[in-house]
Amino acid sequence: AIGIFGFLVWAHHMFTSGMDPFLRVPFMITSMIIAVPTGVKIFSWLATIWGGKLRFTTSMMFALGFISLFVIGGLSGIFLASVPIDIHVQDTYFVVGHFHYVMLGGTGFALIAALHYWFPKIWGRMYNIQWANIAFTFLFIGFNILYFPMIILGMMGMPRRYYDYLPEFQFLNMISTVGSWILIIGLIIMIVNL
Repeated sequence: AIGIFGFLVWAHHMFTSGMDPFLRVPFMITSMIIAVPTGVKIFSWLATIWGGKLRFTTSMMFALGFISLFVIGGLSGIFLASVPIDIHVQDTYFVVGHFHYVMLGGTGFALIAALHYWFPKIWGRMYNIQWANIAFTFLFIGFNILYFPMIILGMMGMPRRYYDYLPEFQFLNMISTVGSWILIIGLIIMIVNL
């Protein structure tokens, strides 16, 4: 269902490009409907975890981090599917935050979870679990401090692809910068540990 609807939602990227206003409605509806099978997928992941004996290994923490970040990205995607909201936040930092929560928070954390799960099986050596957990903490906290302010900045109207910004955006951009430093520290710890 996600694959089928995925072929029907492409025009939500064109709500502000001069598209016929009548065509916005079906693309808005299909963009919102895609949330239903995605929600089923997320609940099936949670049900799989619920039915098992949960151990908080490093790979499980990254998998749980992936689910939570992917949910935030998905929820922000529902806002982008709505034409009135999309017109307001189009080409702002809201889109940047949404994209990174879905692609980096979703794909990236899932990939890192798999890396930590398969690393000992592939290489025949175990990484330091304590340092891996510290890396997860830095990555998860740094990721949210980096990208969540971007969602707020987008709602405030800060455009993307500008090298400078108005003074009212400075504080959240500073917080976002600190988040990037925390994220980089986590990446360095993870890479050195592996």
